[in-house]
Amino acid sequence: MASKSFTLQTSPVTFFSSLIDAYRHRVQVQAEQTAVAVDSGDGPQREVSWRELGAMVDFACGRFSKRLQADPSCPPHLGHASDNSLADVVIALASMSLGTIEFPFDHRLDPEEIRRRWNPIGGLWIDSSLRDELADVKSTPIDCLRKSEPAKLDLDAPSLVLWTSGTTGSPRGVTLSSRNLAGNAAAKLKAVPQSISDRRLCVLPLAHAYARTCDFGTWLLSGCILGLTMGYAGMKRSAAQLRPTMINVVPSIAYRILDDETLDGLDELRLLGCGGAAISEAAFERWRKRGVTVIQGYGLTETSPVICSATPENAAAGCVGDFVEGWESKIVHQQLFVRGPHVMLGYWNEPSATADRIDNDGWIATGDQVEIDTRNGQLRILGRLDDVIVLDSARKIHPAAVERRVEQLRSVKHAMLIKRQQLEIWLDHDSDCNFEQLHEEVSDLLESLPDGGRISIHCFQPPLDLARGELTAKGTIRRKQIIENRFSDQAGS
Repeated sequence: MASKSFTLQTSPVTFFSSLIDAYRHRVQVQAEQTAVAVDSGDGPQREVSWRELGAMVDFACGRFSKRLQADPSCPPHLGHASDNSLADVVIALASMSLGTIEFPFDHRLDPEEIRRRWNPIGGLWIDSSLRDELADVKSTPIDCLRKSEPAKLDLDAPSLVLWTSGTTGSPRGVTLSSRNLAGNAAAKLKAVPQSISDRRLCVLPLAHAYARTCDFGTWLLSGCILGLTMGYAGMKRSAAQLRPTMINVVPSIAYRILDDETLDGLDELRLLGCGGAAISEAAFERWRKRGVTVIQGYGLTETSPVICSATPENAAAGCVGDFVEGWESKIVHQQLFVRGPHVMLGYWNEPSATADRIDNDGWIATGDQVEIDTRNGQLRILGRLDDVIVLDSARKIHPAAVERRVEQLRSVKHAMLIKRQQLEIWLDHDSDCNFEQLHEEVSDLLESLPDGGRISIHCFQPPLDLARGELTAKGTIRRKQIIENRFSDQAGS
């Protein structure tokens, strides 16, 4: 069948018209309850109440307003290097309250790359000293800090610009509105309910769409506690103190947690969100036996980002659940197209690129090949259209399927399948692993796959590097950048 289409409800259910409305509600009705628990390194986590957070946000609004008003030529843009600290939450809420546009950049990016993206935008850059100051405001009566009324919010105006991961090319700035952000978070929350009593630990970067909607957005709508940290070491520290009930991760972290016998604090974990790629069926089952439901989902930065999400009731290995509320969808020649209120406003200052991605009827091409699982009717992601490898026999291989299998091996951080003179699998592995033993394990695994015996095994030297643009913020590979960096001169070993 060349085309299959179906439509879900097109009006998402939101509890608040915007995330800033949800925040103001929390400050009023949960003032003394903990809003955020911040990783403090080796010390005890810092707990911040909604009242204290309100004081910090009002202070930030005053500082930002004064600086913007001092230079009338300065566009109402707030730029900063985001590191999943308390300052990130304060800046985000202050920007929404003022009606400015926030531009968070992952702090792990090369400083030159941040400057390259920020300079054409312009506006108020929030440097590290001001970021530190914002998170040190003491609990002060809110009405003593800021007398002006909040800006009148245009739900459809640009509110946030997030950068695509760049898995298929150069990163682009995705412009999202308040309606995008609140609507998609509400749709995700409807699929995966959480309550005030939940403790959500955020370990993925808030400068990217997954955490910004599925951690930050759902936190504001539900009023639960948000734990803030970044990376695996931070997750271990925070888990021991916060004892989270919910965490969003990528597969590599999900596998690592399962094999980490020193990890403490996950005894109350009930839901593990997993995005970026499919988790293995074996790992899915191991989590189930631990009493934890793995919630897999699918989306794009350009779609705010959630398109599909499993629920606690229908979670199934290898599938990403049903479409969340608000989407219309169609599948044409295996490519998924969607439209609805969660689609971005466009790429920042790139109207032609926007027009290439979204047609006149509002359909956005995802670029992903999908199929409907006949057992449960859920979506299954096959891989990127432009990543498919065609063998001399005309057989087609989706590299992601092979790569995910190899990445389940304990010592493998990343794997990339390419075809040059022959099929090659390139490994990014732990520095202390025995490569001969790993080579044998990979060979045994590949032998069980169709065409696997024809794949030669190689090792990336030096390891893949986020700063060189070879990895996304989620830790997945950027295929085109790796090919450009490594294979134009036969790099590797």
